[in-house]
Amino acid sequence: MLNTLKGRLYLITLLIVVPCYAFIYLSFDFSKASEKKELYQYANLISKKAVQNQEAIVASTRSFLEALVSLPALQSPDSLECQQLVQKLTRLDDRFVNIGVPDRQGVLTCNGTKLTSPVNVRDRAYISKALSGQHFTTSGVHIDRVIGRPAINFAYPVIDERDQSHVVGAGVVVISLDWWTDLINSIDLPNKSIAYVLDSQGRAMASFPRDADSSLLESVRSLSGMNTGPDGVNRIFTRHQVDDEAAGVLLTFVTGIAVDDALEQIDDRYSLIFMIFTGVVAAVLLLLRIFFLNSILTPLNTLSYMTFRIGQNEKITYKAATGVKEMDELQNRFISMAEKKEQAEKKMIQQAQTDLLTGAGNRERFNKALFEQLREAKVYNQKFALLLIDLDLFKEVNDTRGHQVGDEILRITAKRLMALCPKQQLICRLGGDEFIFLLSGTNVNKEYVHDFCQNIQTQVRQPFEFSQGEIHVSCSIGVAMYPEDGVDEREVMAAADQALYSAKRAGRNEVKDFDVELKYALLEKIELVKDLRDAIANKEFHLVFQPIVNNVGEIMKFEALIRWQHPTRGLIPPDQFIGYAEESGQIVDIGEWVILEAKMALDKLQSVYGEHIQVSVNVSPIQLSNSQSDRTKLLYDLLTGVYSEGTSGKNGLVVEITENLFMNAEDGTQQHLLNFRKHGVQVALDDFGTGYSSLSYIMNYNIDYLKIDKSFVSKLDEQSPSGALCEGMISMAHSLGILVVAEGVETQEQAALLSKYGCDYLQGYYFSKPQRLEDIIATLRSASIPSTCD
Repeated sequence: MLNTLKGRLYLITLLIVVPCYAFIYLSFDFSKASEKKELYQYANLISKKAVQNQEAIVASTRSFLEALVSLPALQSPDSLECQQLVQKLTRLDDRFVNIGVPDRQGVLTCNGTKLTSPVNVRDRAYISKALSGQHFTTSGVHIDRVIGRPAINFAYPVIDERDQSHVVGAGVVVISLDWWTDLINSIDLPNKSIAYVLDSQGRAMASFPRDADSSLLESVRSLSGMNTGPDGVNRIFTRHQVDDEAAGVLLTFVTGIAVDDALEQIDDRYSLIFMIFTGVVAAVLLLLRIFFLNSILTPLNTLSYMTFRIGQNEKITYKAATGVKEMDELQNRFISMAEKKEQAEKKMIQQAQTDLLTGAGNRERFNKALFEQLREAKVYNQKFALLLIDLDLFKEVNDTRGHQVGDEILRITAKRLMALCPKQQLICRLGGDEFIFLLSGTNVNKEYVHDFCQNIQTQVRQPFEFSQGEIHVSCSIGVAMYPEDGVDEREVMAAADQALYSAKRAGRNEVKDFDVELKYALLEKIELVKDLRDAIANKEFHLVFQPIVNNVGEIMKFEALIRWQHPTRGLIPPDQFIGYAEESGQIVDIGEWVILEAKMALDKLQSVYGEHIQVSVNVSPIQLSNSQSDRTKLLYDLLTGVYSEGTSGKNGLVVEITENLFMNAEDGTQQHLLNFRKHGVQVALDDFGTGYSSLSYIMNYNIDYLKIDKSFVSKLDEQSPSGALCEGMISMAHSLGILVVAEGVETQEQAALLSKYGCDYLQGYYFSKPQRLEDIIATLRSASIPSTCD
């Protein structure tokens, strides 16, 4: 329900209304509690006031008695003067119903009310205490024998003026409790309230109302707080007592305030509030529902219908106004948005299929066009051709002239190619410096396609004019025909890619058709890559070692070379699978295996030939690339471990990397490789002279060895220009503090000339072919290495 607007409207209403009801309830509860508290305070006030009155009476009575007993007339309690005095004093205060002065034997003759005969009151404990103890005493509540009603009597000794240690009698004041009944009945107590004045025995001396049910007295003697009486009335009780001079209970005042009427009034008031609020809530909900349906839900349903139409790519029409300004504006904007969306989609489709840099079609547009072309060609039995174009050495243009110049060349090239494109053809940029033509029509054949390719190459070879000068670029083209070279998108694209690869290998600026041999080469590559995955686990690899000697013929090093003994193809040389291993990333695992095997072989070779022996291993930059960070750490662990960082020693391993791969590797890879020198691992630059090394690279990276490529050594003789080249390389390396190894030495003459030029180390078939470890140890133990001199 909460997933609809209506449900959420009800939820919001509940979230507003429920707290209001809770507030009403809490206010109701608070009002009742406040009323009870006020009634309790009122009852407490009454009881306290009664206690204060009683305490004031006791205090004033004591003061009165102290003044009374000091009068001379009381020195003779049996005298007429005493009797006349107390009769006058009795009439002065309504609270004093009687004043008397018994003599020291307790005989009362001096009394405020006339006596028919003397009365002996010494048996009263309070009088006896006053006569004997000479201090103020009280009787507590009792039935006075003179007046015959409940009263409280107070006594104070009359001291003989002539002898302060002698008591001549006692002044007695009698206070009736009738005035308490009048007092509590005069208090404005709520209906059904009760009040009692209890003596020390818990007997009621006065009550409110005067005719209070006696059964209530039994239940209230020990009550306090809120209680329900036998009559079913809820009352709040308070109790306060007055103590006598001996800390005994003289009187107890109990007040029970009835609360039912007051609480009932609160109930009635809040019931009315609740009913009124409920009516208001119901009216508001009804109005909200009407407003919601007419002003929100109906327009939203209209917009929802419009949205559905837009989702179905159906045109939406204008709807009648709802009468709500905001909703009408939203509806109009929605219609305007739908119109703009339709326009934007058309533009987006066009932009999504256009290369932003060149304005030609992009890969998405080409894939869509190829799919449509294949479907049409299959239906109408037509042919078409794919021309995959790649600009030659475009990376060097970016590296030397900058990417801005490279981007401008791509833009100009795209314009030139689009100018060649007939209406029924398509030219797209696949990415980087790759373009592709889709040629279709009845005139598509080999001759037409090759003529078109020649036009493409002519256009691309035109010079590109820049402020720094002209730039010349050529292109290689791979051609694939449907259906001869492929029957679906994957096959025909793979054929064009293989044809382009063949054109690149043929020396660039070439046009190559896909043929069966390329297809077989592709299949063979796929099979080799698949077999490479299991070669290590199946123990199909092994290492061979070729010795490297110094200029006097002593073995100083060995180069570890990998060989693959395929179970069905036989021995496969490295140049036939290392490239595939690098493309597929399997070179990482193969490289680790080679290093582990070389380290184990190093121990055996050093045990035979001495501790100075080193083993060279070839390392691919892929093993050190940033994308192989974990692998790089492992490679460090494999290559290092004998010496700590910063050592000047050698750990027996030499890392070799080819010149071309070193120059094309990313900076991080080059630095990773050369950091091995900090761990005692020396670095050799292999195949030197075949690439385009910069002297600054060689100087900055402090390479240990240059290995002259065998293509220079194989042509070496006294009249060959290779001699001058080799001598120049050796001299340059020595001037930089780099040692030189010459590869491919096959004759004694070549060895002698290289030694003459100062070459440090020689390697080749003249000294030994690469052999397995066990064979080379056995052979070289018993055979000598040929000399480098005549």
